[in-house]
Amino acid sequence: MKAGEAIAMRVLEAMLPGAKLAYRDEQSHGQYDFDLRYADGTTAAVEVTMAVDETLMKTLGAIRGKRAGGRVIPAVACKESWSIYAAKGAEIPTIRKKADQLLANLEREGIDGFDFFDQWKPGCSQTVRELCYQLGVTEGYVLSSAGKPMIRINSPIRGSAVGDSLALIQAGEDETRKEDIRKKLGVAKTAERHLAVYVHPLSSAEPSTFLVSEPPQETLPTLPQEITNIWLIGDGENNDEFVVWYANTKEPWRSAKIVCAPETSNNQNSHQVH
Repeated sequence: MKAGEAIAMRVLEAMLPGAKLAYRDEQSHGQYDFDLRYADGTTAAVEVTMAVDETLMKTLGAIRGKRAGGRVIPAVACKESWSIYAAKGAEIPTIRKKADQLLANLEREGIDGFDFFDQWKPGCSQTVRELCYQLGVTEGYVLSSAGKPMIRINSPIRGSAVGDSLALIQAGEDETRKEDIRKKLGVAKTAERHLAVYVHPLSSAEPSTFLVSEPPQETLPTLPQEITNIWLIGDGENNDEFVVWYANTKEPWRSAKIVCAPETSNNQNSHQVH
C-alpha cells in the first residue's frame, strides 16, 4: 500500500464512524483501491490518487542536482555570502550562471537584501529587477561577511496563498476527469464511488497549508458520472493531523480537521467538521 493510500484509509475511517476500508490486492487489472464498508453493511468503492506539482518537482531537482553543484553556487565576484530563493519554474542553470555577478552589483550598491515585491517600489535598483524578473529569484539576503564567500540557492518559498479556494477545488476536480480514474470507478457496481486526493506537500503553492488556513467555497462539486464523492486530504500542522475538504453530488464543499491515532496505537480517531 502506497503512503497516500494509507493516509486516505486513516482519514476516511476517522471521518466515517464505524466504516472500514479494505485494501484490494487484485489491482493488476485496473481495479479501484479500496472497498469502503459502512457500519450498516453497505459498500462503496474508493480510488486514491496523489496531486503533485510537476513543475515544482523539476525545480527542486535542478537545485539539488549534485553534478551542477547542488545548492551552492560558487562566489567569484561576490565578497559576501548570500542566500537566495528561486521561484517555481525558474531556469536554475541561468541563475547559477548570472547570480554571482548580479549579487556583487548589489553589494556595490550597498544593498544587503531584497524580495520579489521590491521590483515595483519607486526607485528600485535595476539589479533587483533583473534578479527578480529575469532570473526568477524571489528573495535574497546577505548571510555573512566572514569566511569564504558562497551563494546558497534555496527551494521555492511555498506560502499559504494560492489565490482562492476555487483554485484548489479546481485542482481536485481535475483529478476526477482523468481517464484511468474514471475507468476504475466506472466499473464499480456500488451506489457511491469515492475519489480521495492526497495533496502532496510538494504541490502548487503548498495547498496543504491553504487547506489549513482557508474554508472551501460552499458550492457543489463538478463531478463526472463515475464519481459521487470527492475528498481532498492535506497534511496538518502536527503529526497525525490532516485537513480535509470533502463534497459529493448532493452536498457542497465542507472542511474538517482530523487528528488520527498513530498507526501503532489503538487510540480512537477524532475530527472536527467546519
